[in-house]
Amino acid sequence: MSNQKKLLEAALFMSSRPLMLNEIAKILNINSLGYVKELLEKLQKDYENRGIELAKTAKGWQLQVRQDFLPSVASLTPYHNISEGSKRTLALIVYKEPARQSDIIRIQGNKAYSYIKALLKMNLINVQRSGRTKILTLTQEFERYFGEEKKRIKQMMDARINRMQNEAKVQEPMQEKAEKKPEPAVKKTKKKVVAGRKQKKVKPAVNRQKAKEAPEGDQNVEITKQALEELVL
Repeated sequence: MSNQKKLLEAALFMSSRPLMLNEIAKILNINSLGYVKELLEKLQKDYENRGIELAKTAKGWQLQVRQDFLPSVASLTPYHNISEGSKRTLALIVYKEPARQSDIIRIQGNKAYSYIKALLKMNLINVQRSGRTKILTLTQEFERYFGEEKKRIKQMMDARINRMQNEAKVQEPMQEKAEKKPEPAVKKTKKKVVAGRKQKKVKPAVNRQKAKEAPEGDQNVEITKQALEELVL
């Protein structure tokens, strides 16, 4: 292996994100992008029968674990011990991206601030201020960790959500049928009217305390969290 190819391999190994051709050319001190691409293709061929692969993505070239082996070695990553709360926050961001921090706090409560801080420290999300709130987005490190582009991950999540919703629709009528019982007959009684008195209209009792509504898409977020766990976590 030439020194240039060795340096290329070292750069790709050290980088926490995909590298573009012009970035690699600068590291290798090479002017020809065509020659850089040729080196990449040769190195890619060297990794053909290994657990690591050199992948070309829309954002550049990167060394990554092959998808077939990723679930078996994911426990070795520094993200294996992500808390349940942080997993749910991450699932919310995946489901709603770009997600407003205020929406995350509304759903999870003030404890979500610590979850967001933890995910930011892990470099799985980006935080950008927008007016009185912050916008949360996924990073390239998120894609690197899951071994897929976030667009592909979202497609997988959507497919899973749709499948589970369809299964729920099929089961719902069957459950309602099983739970439905005949109502007992109600005897009608005549009200006694007292002469000279107006009958007061009785208003139906109203529960002033409204039931707390579940956050919009909450079930879908839970499905997303479960799917993320099945992928790697």
